Amino acid sequence: MAKKAAPKSVSSAPVWAFIRITRPWNVLIIGGSMWAIRCALVAPHHEPALSDFSFLITTCIMMLLAAGGNVINDYFDVQEDAINKPKRALVGRVIRRRKALFFHHFLTGMAVAMSAIMSWDERSIWPFIWTVVMATLLWGYSPWFKRRFLRGNLVIALLVGQLPFWTVIGEIMDVDSEQFFISNEGITLVIYALLSAGLTFMREVTKDLQDREGDAVAGFDTLAVRWESNRTWRLLDWLHWIFWIPLLGTSLLAIQAFGARWIVLCFLLPFAGAQIQVIRRRIISISAWQKLTLSGGIVFLIDLCF
Repeated sequence: MAKKAAPKSVSSAPVWAFIRITRPWNVLIIGGSMWAIRCALVAPHHEPALSDFSFLITTCIMMLLAAGGNVINDYFDVQEDAINKPKRALVGRVIRRRKALFFHHFLTGMAVAMSAIMSWDERSIWPFIWTVVMATLLWGYSPWFKRRFLRGNLVIALLVGQLPFWTVIGEIMDVDSEQFFISNEGITLVIYALLSAGLTFMREVTKDLQDREGDAVAGFDTLAVRWESNRTWRLLDWLHWIFWIPLLGTSLLAIQAFGARWIVLCFLLPFAGAQIQVIRRRIISISAWQKLTLSGGIVFLIDLCF
């Protein structure tokens, strides 16, 4: 009997493959969200603690960390990716694992080096420590945290939730930081961070359910592997229904504090789409609508800039 041919990869060009494994669109969204937060919540009513150039450095640090984290995730997930997404798996096929590892070291090393320079320039150890902690969590996600029940989901939610705070690290290092965080803009930033973390947690549960087969083969103790499909689906049902409470509350707060009107629909409608797909049990569509909800939050911030 002839051997079954391996699925054709989405990219056979090594250079393009290296770009793809960084998830360039996700990385650009991170940079865009940081600039939207600065433009909408910091610059209008507060003198930014960091210059535009220093803020560019902080943005590059987080984008490099995210790109490196995506690369190392693909490096460790070769076995399960061959099952869960055979046509999109690039590491081990188009890119050698050793080269992927070196690429991760380069991207993360650049981020850590830039944070060290920033710490020296700002006379604060916090940017360096913060970056090293993030880099460590990203490195350990696949080999340690994802293999253990709920730990991987919480780590990714934490990594996404910290992004708004990293964006205002200059304000955090400032001696008068409490003045920013008790303002409408500071409270909005905290709410935005919490909602982003909560929605990311739900998206990670969705992805666990989607990748259940490959994760089970690889020995990962994800929520979907331990609880199996039916129980995980019920959890997604409850999470989406409960999440409407803070989401609608935030919408009313945005209308009151910023005079927002129809723009709140940019994150309410996509979440309604996710809710419908959960009811219909369309696992792939759920993740897409959840991602659109996160993007809707960025659109809301961009609207505040104008």
